Amino acid sequence: MRGAVRDALRRSLAEQAPHSLRVHMSNKYVYAQIVRALDGHVVASASTIERAFPFAESDASASATTREMRSRSDKRAAAAVGDALARRAKAANVDAVKWTRPYGKRFHGKIASLMEALKSGGVGLL
Repeated sequence: MRGAVRDALRRSLAEQAPHSLRVHMSNKYVYAQIVRALDGHVVASASTIERAFPFAESDASASATTREMRSRSDKRAAAAVGDALARRAKAANVDAVKWTRPYGKRFHGKIASLMEALKSGGVGLL
C-alpha cells in the first residue's frame, strides 16, 4: 500500500513540475543536473569537471578565451555551467525546471550567476 501511495504522490508532483534542477558546489567544482521528476532520470547535466570547459593551468600557456576562467568553482565557472546546461536542456526539449532554494542558503553569488545563465539560455524557473 505504501508503494502505491508513494507512486501516486510522485505522479501528481511530476504533473506540476516535470523536471527539477539539482545543483552541487564543492570547493573545486560546480555541478548541475536536470532530473525528470517521474522516474529520477537525469535528462541533462553539466559540470566544470568536464574537459569541454576552458581552464587555464598556467597564465603563460593560456589563450585570451581561457585566461578568463582561472578557477573551476567561481562565479564565471558557475555561469559557464548554466550556459552549457541551458543548451543541453533545450536539446532535450526541457523548457522549465523546478528549483527550491535550500534552507539557510542565500540566492546570491555562484547560485545567482548559474540561475541567470540558465534563464538567459531559455530555460525558465518554476
